[in-house]
Amino acid sequence: MEDNENKKNLNEEAEIKETENLHEETGKALTREEEIETEWANALHLDYDPEEARRKAEEANTPPPPPAPAVSPAMPIPPAYSNPPAGATPPPAPMTQEPMPQTYLVWSVLATVLCCLIPGVVAIVYSTMVSSKYYAKDYAGARRASEMAQYWIIASVVLGVITAAIYFPLSIIGAV
Repeated sequence: MEDNENKKNLNEEAEIKETENLHEETGKALTREEEIETEWANALHLDYDPEEARRKAEEANTPPPPPAPAVSPAMPIPPAYSNPPAGATPPPAPMTQEPMPQTYLVWSVLATVLCCLIPGVVAIVYSTMVSSKYYAKDYAGARRASEMAQYWIIASVVLGVITAAIYFPLSIIGAV
């Protein structure tokens, strides 16, 4: 155990001497930060020169030179025209986006609650598909989903009216 302690003490003394030698070699006193960096470099067995670190830090703080001009003097700048030259085709017009079809979501929910449940739920599913297909740029699919929602809403209302037309007279008679 004493051998391990002696080795540690010798290593620490060698590191201190290296730090002192570094002070003597540079001729300048190191800042506390540089001393810590030197100690770490010695512990990790790395070469560390505080003068080189100072020089790199100064270079990093120096702003870069301004960029060179992009246009060379040999190439003249063409004049800007307000109108295209004769015979030139105009640029294509930007594509306009098709308006989103109606979702009929409110009508689907009302048909589900007030009329017939099963066709109403199918109408709700198609109603929610309209916007998702539209934003996926499937405009034809969005139109189809809107039409299908409309058909299922009509089916729900018709089935609800037929059910009510059969149920209410039977309930008045007392058969149900």
